[in-house]
Amino acid sequence: MPESLFTSRAGGVSTAPFDSLNLALHVGDEPSSVIKNRKLLAEKIGISEASLFFMNQVHGNSVTVIDENSTAINEPTADALFTEVKGKALAVLVADCTPLLLKSERAVAAVHVGRRGLVAGVIAEALKQFDKAGIGRTEISAELGPSICANCYEVDVTTYEEVGSIVPGSATSAELHCLDISKGIEFQLNGAGVAFEKSHICVRHSEGYFSYRRDPRTGRQAGVIWL
Repeated sequence: MPESLFTSRAGGVSTAPFDSLNLALHVGDEPSSVIKNRKLLAEKIGISEASLFFMNQVHGNSVTVIDENSTAINEPTADALFTEVKGKALAVLVADCTPLLLKSERAVAAVHVGRRGLVAGVIAEALKQFDKAGIGRTEISAELGPSICANCYEVDVTTYEEVGSIVPGSATSAELHCLDISKGIEFQLNGAGVAFEKSHICVRHSEGYFSYRRDPRTGRQAGVIWL
């Protein structure tokens, strides 16, 4: 059976403002600290660092398949990772966006979902990999990790209307023009026939998590899943 976890900002070696378990190399933290943090995460999972896969996330809908020959040295440019290989852990980095983990008995995926990825159809693209593997939707379940809540995610009116028209579940109030990305994900998962569980933690409200909207110079936590 697959296993998963969502990290917080606690338990690492990075110093402020990345304190302490920052897992991202692109935010200005000392690379040596990030590498140590990733090693700590791999040890917690019980795998080697070479079996812990991250992405160069670009808010798109590209999915990279991790197979027996994949190495974690180079991070693929993608917003979802998929694998059927036991012992390879997939990580998605976030600091407001939603870390979405998809799992079945035979395959798992880690998906980065912000408003652009939601609109671009990254969830549907990830689910296609399960289809290709012959895994039915009733065999798949999802976990939505800590992310920014709708009350904290105000956008301009044009963006609100654009996203809301494509993913109706993400719309909240035209007066407030805030987006509810988690609700948008739920809308798409329901449409795909995938059951899910979700965290109700807002990272902007909780100092125990990194939030880009709260602190523009900050680290990234992760959602991690493995077979």
